Amino acid sequence: MLILKHMKNQPTNQSNEGIELLYTKDCQAWPTTLVNLKKALAELKVTDKPKIIKINTIIEAQLYNFFASPAIHINGQDIDPTARRSHKRGLGYGRPYFYNKSSHPYPSVEQIKSALQKLYFDKV
Repeated sequence: MLILKHMKNQPTNQSNEGIELLYTKDCQAWPTTLVNLKKALAELKVTDKPKIIKINTIIEAQLYNFFASPAIHINGQDIDPTARRSHKRGLGYGRPYFYNKSSHPYPSVEQIKSALQKLYFDKV
């Protein structure tokens, strides 16, 4: 049985901490991403509220390690391991998430839950 506990660093109002949904003004997939994020949080019984952040400038993109919309970051790390390896920063949108053998414009609930388990909780 896997038991999960919160990380020692609790979310604050600083960038790159806690659970963040980041998006750009032209992104049409961020509302579905938010729905999936809320479902994942509920299924894992996480009561922390995600910060919803609109990225408007390259400076903000650099501050948040953001390269394309929509993105979910957990304690500063993108939920997509491939995106974590990218050093690109920008205001792009329409980034793909791959699951069910195809590309989607938003992450699945399962992808979000997996990232929460790896990045937000410690395994005991």
